[in-house]
Amino acid sequence: MTVVEDLDKVTSHLLALLEKDLPAEEERDTYIAEIDKALQVREALLKKLSPPFTDSEQALGRKVADKSQRITPKLEAFQKQLKQEWGQIQQSKKTAKAYGQAYAGVSIDGMYYDKRN
Repeated sequence: MTVVEDLDKVTSHLLALLEKDLPAEEERDTYIAEIDKALQVREALLKKLSPPFTDSEQALGRKVADKSQRITPKLEAFQKQLKQEWGQIQQSKKTAKAYGQAYAGVSIDGMYYDKRN
């Protein structure tokens, strides 16, 4: 196989991975690792590309470029979704900590204000 054919194969695999919905939390680590591995292999293959290319390699390269244009927004959406979930986790941690330390900010000077006056 040529580098362009390998690149097409890896790009197709990456696109197929990104078209799936984000899996449940249990399988998410393996899913992210698989995407990361595909991106690393793809980057290495892109570095190996060197002209001159045959006509069939140029046609295949155009297909790879089209797939790459579809991959970029999917990766951005995936990243945005993960950031949003991470933000929600951080917010829930803050909320839980605030409930756990409900009386941490109360003054201990002995004053008591009765609101029934």
